[in-house]
Amino acid sequence: MNADAVLQARELVRHIPVTRGVLFKRTIGTIKVVDGVDLEVCRGETLGLVGESGCGKSTLANLLVALDKPTAGRITLLGERLDTKRGRRLAAARKHIQLVFQDPFSSLDPRMRVGEIIREPLVVHPELVPKADRPARVRELMRLVGLNPEHADRRPHQFSGGQRQRIGIARALAVQPDVLVCDESVSALDVSVQGQILNLLEDLQERLGIACVFISHDLAVVEHIADRIAVMYLGKIIEHGTAQEVYDHPRHPYTQALLSAGPGATAPGTAPRDRIKLTGEVPSPLDPPSGCTFRTRCWKAAEICARETPPLRAPDGPAGHEVACHFA
Repeated sequence: MNADAVLQARELVRHIPVTRGVLFKRTIGTIKVVDGVDLEVCRGETLGLVGESGCGKSTLANLLVALDKPTAGRITLLGERLDTKRGRRLAAARKHIQLVFQDPFSSLDPRMRVGEIIREPLVVHPELVPKADRPARVRELMRLVGLNPEHADRRPHQFSGGQRQRIGIARALAVQPDVLVCDESVSALDVSVQGQILNLLEDLQERLGIACVFISHDLAVVEHIADRIAVMYLGKIIEHGTAQEVYDHPRHPYTQALLSAGPGATAPGTAPRDRIKLTGEVPSPLDPPSGCTFRTRCWKAAEICARETPPLRAPDGPAGHEVACHFA
């Protein structure tokens, strides 16, 4: 693991027991939502986390910002364990890592004015900005994300979807975090608005030097913003590398399939990718396949795939480009 990383997760696990019975409950299974994830992000860089719906991305986001507790593993934020903090120590640590939610419509309280929404984190952490200076700080944050400070007295329903997401970003930036976790933060927006929000995030990251974990199911969106990419499938990271390496030389069959299905699969000036159509359904995390969890949908699967779980490693090629596949 990189000693310079501001956020690290090591062997992170989130298993949810499935119980049966009312008075006398017994465990009949375990849902392996996150199953042994390692990741890290350094100051000023963006890690893109990509995968299909249900692969565990949002649960991982909740673990990273301490909205959920891991079953096992550790999370380190700015050199200190985050997963073991409780009470006031946890509340104090949360100002260093903030979450931008997926839905800009439901993540804002419709009863509050926008200025109150952005100011609320400063009330929770009063040591950051004196009370008399908070209105000026709210206006500064609104300008920073491209909103008119004169609209601070309006309520969320008076803004468009893109503007509401800007409000959510301003609220997250109010406590001057070191890490921003964006959980599908542009998926509910129109394509043109997505581009505006992505450009805003890139500009903010350059100006403020914050690290970002950007979660999405859309590889085309992640390509626009990420420095490194981690591909997730059924609770595990199955490929990881720089954005250029993952897009130009995908090594895991699942990554190849995702890229072949994207809108940039036949981008002008590049060789067209063969369209790969996956068969079968995504296995249940309650009963994942033995060995490689992708083998039930993989055209390269062999006997070894059912027998042995492939480790995430860099078999050859560029350093840091890791893949969990026996046939990489």
